[in-house]
Amino acid sequence: RGKLAEQGIIFCSFGEAIQEHPELVKQYLGTVVPANDNFFAALNSAVASDGTFVYIPKGVRCPMELSTYFRINAAKTGQFERTILIADEDSYVSYIEGCSAPVRDTYQLHAAVVEVIIHKNAEVKYSTVQNWFPGGEGEGGILNFVTKRALCEGDHSKMSWTQSETGSAITWKYPSCILRGDYSVGEFYSVALTSGRQQADTGTKMIHIGKNTKSTIISKGISAGKSQNTYRGLVKIMPTATNARNFTQCDSMLIGPDCGAHTFPYVETRNNT
Repeated sequence: RGKLAEQGIIFCSFGEAIQEHPELVKQYLGTVVPANDNFFAALNSAVASDGTFVYIPKGVRCPMELSTYFRINAAKTGQFERTILIADEDSYVSYIEGCSAPVRDTYQLHAAVVEVIIHKNAEVKYSTVQNWFPGGEGEGGILNFVTKRALCEGDHSKMSWTQSETGSAITWKYPSCILRGDYSVGEFYSVALTSGRQQADTGTKMIHIGKNTKSTIISKGISAGKSQNTYRGLVKIMPTATNARNFTQCDSMLIGPDCGAHTFPYVETRNNT
Protein backbone atom coordinates (compact mmCIF):
# COMPACT_ATOMS: atom_id res chain seq x y z
CA ARG A 1 0.00 0.00 0.00
CA GLY A 2 2.92 2.33 0.64
CA LYS A 3 4.21 1.90 -2.91
CA LEU A 4 0.72 2.58 -4.28
CA ALA A 5 0.29 5.65 -2.08
CA GLU A 6 3.45 7.16 -3.58
CA GLN A 7 1.55 7.40 -6.87
CA GLY A 8 -1.59 8.72 -5.20
CA ILE A 9 -3.47 5.42 -5.43
CA ILE A 10 -5.95 4.77 -2.64
CA PHE A 11 -6.49 1.09 -1.83
CA CYS A 12 -8.12 0.50 1.54
CA SER A 13 -11.13 -0.90 3.32
CA PHE A 14 -14.44 0.88 2.93
CA GLY A 15 -14.42 1.77 6.63
CA GLU A 16 -10.99 3.39 6.34
CA ALA A 17 -12.12 5.32 3.27
CA ILE A 18 -15.07 6.81 5.17
CA GLN A 19 -12.70 8.06 7.87
CA GLU A 20 -9.72 9.14 5.73
CA HIS A 21 -11.37 10.14 2.41
CA PRO A 22 -14.95 11.14 3.28
CA GLU A 23 -15.32 13.57 0.36
CA LEU A 24 -14.48 10.92 -2.25
CA VAL A 25 -16.87 8.44 -0.64
CA LYS A 26 -19.61 11.06 -0.50
CA GLN A 27 -19.02 11.99 -4.15
CA TYR A 28 -19.33 8.46 -5.57
CA LEU A 29 -21.30 6.31 -3.10
CA GLY A 30 -24.67 5.32 -4.56
CA THR A 31 -24.13 7.11 -7.88
CA VAL A 32 -24.11 3.87 -9.91
CA VAL A 33 -26.16 1.57 -7.66
CA PRO A 34 -28.60 3.67 -5.59
CA ALA A 35 -30.11 2.28 -2.42
CA ASN A 36 -33.53 1.87 -4.09
CA ASP A 37 -32.14 -0.02 -7.11
CA ASN A 38 -33.34 -3.42 -5.87
CA PHE A 39 -34.16 -5.26 -2.65
CA PHE A 40 -30.63 -6.56 -2.04
CA ALA A 41 -29.01 -3.19 -2.85
CA ALA A 42 -31.32 -1.63 -0.25
CA LEU A 43 -30.37 -4.32 2.27
CA ASN A 44 -26.69 -3.76 1.59
CA SER A 45 -27.09 0.00 1.99
CA ALA A 46 -28.69 -0.54 5.38
CA VAL A 47 -26.29 -3.11 6.87
CA ALA A 48 -23.09 -2.88 4.77
CA SER A 49 -20.27 -4.81 6.44
CA ASP A 50 -17.20 -2.90 5.27
CA GLY A 51 -15.71 -3.66 1.84
CA THR A 52 -13.09 -2.15 -0.47
CA PHE A 53 -12.35 1.33 -1.78
CA VAL A 54 -10.04 1.98 -4.74
CA TYR A 55 -9.16 5.31 -6.36
CA ILE A 56 -6.72 5.63 -9.28
CA PRO A 57 -5.66 9.27 -9.91
CA LYS A 58 -5.45 10.97 -13.29
CA GLY A 59 -2.78 9.64 -15.61
CA VAL A 60 -1.71 6.80 -13.31
CA ARG A 61 -1.33 3.22 -14.48
CA CYS A 62 -1.54 0.96 -11.43
CA PRO A 63 1.83 -0.89 -11.26
CA MET A 64 0.34 -4.12 -9.90
CA GLU A 65 -2.90 -6.08 -9.90
CA LEU A 66 -4.99 -5.26 -6.86
CA SER A 67 -6.62 -8.22 -5.14
CA THR A 68 -9.02 -8.85 -2.28
CA TYR A 69 -10.37 -12.02 -0.69
CA PHE A 70 -13.73 -12.40 1.04
CA ARG A 71 -14.60 -15.32 3.31
CA ILE A 72 -17.64 -16.01 5.49
CA ASN A 73 -16.24 -17.75 8.56
CA ALA A 74 -18.98 -17.41 11.18
CA ALA A 75 -22.16 -19.49 11.12
CA LYS A 76 -25.63 -17.93 10.92
CA THR A 77 -24.27 -14.71 9.46
CA GLY A 78 -24.51 -12.85 6.18
CA GLN A 79 -21.96 -10.80 4.30
CA PHE A 80 -22.77 -7.41 2.79
CA GLU A 81 -19.54 -5.83 1.58
CA ARG A 82 -19.51 -2.64 -0.48
CA THR A 83 -16.89 -2.04 -3.16
CA ILE A 84 -16.27 1.28 -4.90
CA LEU A 85 -13.63 1.56 -7.62
CA ILE A 86 -12.90 4.88 -9.36
CA ALA A 87 -10.56 5.22 -12.33
CA ASP A 88 -9.89 8.88 -13.05
CA GLU A 89 -8.95 10.21 -16.50
CA ASP A 90 -6.21 8.40 -18.44
CA SER A 91 -5.73 5.75 -15.72
CA TYR A 92 -5.67 1.95 -15.67
CA VAL A 93 -6.21 -0.73 -13.04
CA SER A 94 -6.75 -4.50 -12.89
CA TYR A 95 -8.66 -5.73 -9.84
CA ILE A 96 -9.20 -9.35 -8.76
CA GLU A 97 -11.48 -10.60 -5.99
CA GLY A 98 -11.91 -14.11 -4.63
CA CYS A 99 -14.47 -15.54 -2.24
CA SER A 100 -15.10 -18.79 -0.38
CA ALA A 101 -16.90 -20.16 2.69
CA PRO A 102 -16.63 -23.27 4.92
CA VAL A 103 -18.98 -26.26 4.75
CA ARG A 104 -22.21 -25.71 6.72
CA ASP A 105 -25.65 -27.33 6.69
CA THR A 106 -27.52 -24.00 6.82
CA TYR A 107 -28.05 -21.27 4.23
CA GLN A 108 -26.10 -18.00 4.44
CA LEU A 109 -26.71 -14.80 2.50
CA HIS A 110 -24.12 -12.88 0.50
CA ALA A 111 -25.52 -9.60 -0.86
CA ALA A 112 -22.66 -7.38 -2.01
CA VAL A 113 -22.77 -4.19 -4.08
CA VAL A 114 -20.00 -3.12 -6.45
CA GLU A 115 -19.85 0.32 -8.09
CA VAL A 116 -17.22 1.12 -10.72
CA ILE A 117 -16.78 4.60 -12.22
CA ILE A 118 -14.52 5.04 -15.27
CA HIS A 119 -13.63 8.50 -16.50
CA LYS A 120 -12.26 9.70 -19.86
CA ASN A 121 -9.66 7.42 -21.51
CA ALA A 122 -9.51 5.20 -18.42
CA GLU A 123 -9.69 1.39 -18.32
CA VAL A 124 -10.72 -1.06 -15.60
CA LYS A 125 -10.45 -4.84 -15.60
CA TYR A 126 -12.48 -6.47 -12.83
CA SER A 127 -12.15 -10.22 -12.29
CA THR A 128 -14.00 -12.47 -9.85
CA VAL A 129 -13.29 -16.07 -8.83
CA GLN A 130 -16.36 -17.23 -6.90
CA ASN A 131 -16.12 -20.48 -4.95
CA TRP A 132 -18.72 -20.11 -2.19
CA PHE A 133 -19.84 -23.36 -0.53
CA PRO A 134 -22.55 -24.82 -2.82
CA GLY A 135 -24.37 -26.80 -0.12
CA GLY A 136 -25.06 -30.50 0.24
CA GLU A 137 -27.80 -32.46 -1.49
CA GLY A 138 -30.26 -29.58 -1.63
CA GLU A 139 -29.33 -28.41 1.88
CA GLY A 140 -27.29 -25.42 3.02
CA GLY A 141 -24.86 -23.29 1.04
CA ILE A 142 -24.42 -19.64 0.16
CA LEU A 143 -27.20 -17.58 -1.41
CA ASN A 144 -25.20 -15.29 -3.67
CA PHE A 145 -27.29 -12.24 -4.65
CA VAL A 146 -24.87 -9.58 -5.88
CA THR A 147 -25.33 -6.23 -7.67
CA LYS A 148 -22.37 -5.13 -9.82
CA ARG A 149 -22.47 -2.18 -12.17
CA ALA A 150 -19.95 0.01 -13.99
CA LEU A 151 -20.48 3.49 -15.37
CA CYS A 152 -18.28 4.39 -18.35
CA GLU A 153 -18.69 8.08 -17.72
CA GLY A 154 -16.01 9.52 -19.97
CA ASP A 155 -15.30 9.30 -23.69
CA HIS A 156 -13.09 6.36 -24.76
CA SER A 157 -13.49 4.69 -21.34
CA LYS A 158 -13.41 0.90 -21.10
CA MET A 159 -14.76 -1.65 -18.61
CA SER A 160 -14.09 -5.38 -18.69
CA TRP A 161 -15.87 -7.86 -16.39
CA THR A 162 -14.45 -11.39 -16.10
CA GLN A 163 -16.00 -13.96 -13.79
CA SER A 164 -15.70 -17.62 -12.90
CA GLU A 165 -18.75 -18.95 -11.07
CA THR A 166 -18.31 -22.41 -9.53
CA GLY A 167 -19.79 -22.16 -6.04
CA SER A 168 -22.89 -21.09 -4.04
CA ALA A 169 -26.23 -22.88 -3.81
CA ILE A 170 -28.07 -20.13 -5.73
CA THR A 171 -26.48 -17.27 -7.67
CA TRP A 172 -28.20 -14.19 -9.09
CA LYS A 173 -25.49 -12.00 -10.57
CA TYR A 174 -25.48 -9.65 -13.57
CA PRO A 175 -22.36 -7.41 -13.81
CA SER A 176 -23.41 -4.56 -16.08
CA CYS A 177 -22.05 -1.57 -18.00
CA ILE A 178 -23.62 1.82 -18.64
CA LEU A 179 -21.82 3.16 -21.72
CA ARG A 180 -22.45 6.86 -21.36
CA GLY A 181 -19.25 8.27 -22.87
CA ASP A 182 -18.77 8.41 -26.63
CA TYR A 183 -16.61 5.55 -27.96
CA SER A 184 -16.81 3.79 -24.58
CA VAL A 185 -16.43 0.00 -24.47
CA GLY A 186 -17.99 -2.66 -22.24
CA GLU A 187 -16.91 -6.31 -22.08
CA PHE A 188 -18.30 -9.30 -20.19
CA TYR A 189 -16.62 -12.72 -20.07
CA SER A 190 -18.18 -15.42 -17.92
CA VAL A 191 -17.83 -19.14 -17.17
CA ALA A 192 -20.46 -20.68 -14.88
CA LEU A 193 -20.05 -24.29 -13.74
CA THR A 194 -22.88 -25.91 -11.77
CA SER A 195 -23.28 -29.41 -10.36
CA GLY A 196 -25.38 -31.23 -7.77
CA ARG A 197 -28.46 -29.08 -7.16
CA GLN A 198 -26.85 -25.70 -7.76
CA GLN A 199 -28.77 -22.93 -9.50
CA ALA A 200 -26.86 -20.19 -11.34
CA ASP A 201 -28.73 -17.30 -12.95
CA THR A 202 -26.06 -15.02 -14.38
CA GLY A 203 -25.58 -12.59 -17.24
CA THR A 204 -25.08 -8.93 -17.92
CA LYS A 205 -26.66 -5.68 -19.07
CA MET A 206 -25.06 -3.42 -21.64
CA ILE A 207 -26.75 -0.02 -21.79
CA HIS A 208 -25.56 2.02 -24.80
CA ILE A 209 -26.06 5.77 -24.36
CA GLY A 210 -23.07 7.47 -25.99
CA LYS A 211 -22.20 7.56 -29.67
CA ASN A 212 -20.07 4.82 -31.28
CA THR A 213 -20.16 2.66 -28.17
CA LYS A 214 -19.24 -1.02 -28.35
CA SER A 215 -19.99 -4.04 -26.15
CA THR A 216 -18.94 -7.69 -26.18
CA ILE A 217 -20.64 -10.51 -24.26
CA ILE A 218 -19.11 -14.01 -24.07
CA SER A 219 -20.87 -16.46 -21.75
CA LYS A 220 -20.16 -20.17 -21.21
CA GLY A 221 -22.36 -22.38 -19.02
CA ILE A 222 -21.61 -25.97 -17.97
CA SER A 223 -24.30 -27.95 -16.13
CA ALA A 224 -23.96 -31.33 -14.42
CA GLY A 225 -25.91 -33.42 -11.91
CA LYS A 226 -29.36 -31.92 -11.31
CA SER A 227 -28.21 -28.33 -11.56
CA GLN A 228 -29.77 -25.48 -13.54
CA ASN A 229 -27.66 -22.91 -15.39
CA THR A 230 -29.26 -19.77 -16.84
CA TYR A 231 -27.87 -16.91 -18.92
CA ARG A 232 -29.95 -13.72 -18.75
CA GLY A 233 -28.71 -10.71 -20.67
CA LEU A 234 -29.92 -7.32 -21.87
CA VAL A 235 -28.51 -5.13 -24.63
CA LYS A 236 -30.24 -1.76 -24.73
CA ILE A 237 -29.53 0.79 -27.45
CA MET A 238 -30.79 4.20 -26.38
CA PRO A 239 -31.89 6.92 -28.87
CA THR A 240 -28.62 8.83 -28.42
CA ALA A 241 -26.44 5.77 -29.09
CA THR A 242 -25.69 6.39 -32.75
CA ASN A 243 -23.65 3.64 -34.42
CA ALA A 244 -23.65 1.41 -31.33
CA ARG A 245 -22.35 -2.13 -31.79
CA ASN A 246 -22.74 -5.36 -29.81
CA PHE A 247 -21.48 -8.90 -30.14
CA THR A 248 -23.04 -11.62 -27.99
CA GLN A 249 -22.14 -15.31 -27.84
CA CYS A 250 -23.70 -17.68 -25.33
CA ASP A 251 -22.83 -21.40 -25.23
CA SER A 252 -24.10 -24.14 -22.93
CA MET A 253 -22.92 -27.67 -22.21
CA LEU A 254 -25.06 -30.32 -20.50
CA ILE A 255 -23.39 -33.23 -18.73
CA GLY A 256 -26.00 -35.85 -17.85
CA PRO A 257 -29.75 -36.26 -18.37
CA ASP A 258 -31.05 -34.37 -15.31
CA CYS A 259 -29.46 -30.92 -15.62
CA GLY A 260 -30.75 -27.89 -17.48
CA ALA A 261 -29.49 -24.88 -19.43
CA HIS A 262 -31.59 -21.82 -20.23
CA THR A 263 -30.89 -18.66 -22.22
CA PHE A 264 -32.85 -15.40 -22.10
CA PRO A 265 -31.24 -12.78 -24.35
CA TYR A 266 -33.04 -9.45 -24.53
CA VAL A 267 -32.25 -6.82 -27.17
CA GLU A 268 -33.97 -3.42 -27.04
CA THR A 269 -33.15 -0.93 -29.78
CA ARG A 270 -34.35 2.68 -29.84
CA ASN A 271 -31.95 3.93 -32.51
CA ASN A 272 -32.25 3.17 -36.22
CA THR A 273 -28.49 3.28 -36.92
